[in-house]
Amino acid sequence: MKTLLFLAAIAAMVCTVLATLSAIVFCLGMGANAKPPEIRTLKLWMLGFSVLGVAGIGAGLYLLRAGQVAWAAGASLAPTVVIGVVFVVAMLR
Repeated sequence: MKTLLFLAAIAAMVCTVLATLSAIVFCLGMGANAKPPEIRTLKLWMLGFSVLGVAGIGAGLYLLRAGQVAWAAGASLAPTVVIGVVFVVAMLR
């Protein structure tokens, strides 16, 4: 059972990496025809997504090393959920 949770935590980290990269590319795509103030805002969004992804993966790795495998999976998946909510809100506008 612990091995399965370990693999789930690793899969959650991979999902977070892919979601973070998708969010950054999404912001880069929005900046193609943007004005300078909008580009600055998009750079802040990209920084925020990057920090969120790194924090989630870092927390997941720390919790894996501490032996809290289930918490590691949750902490690693949390940024993916946040980025998904941001995508949904952005697409509704």
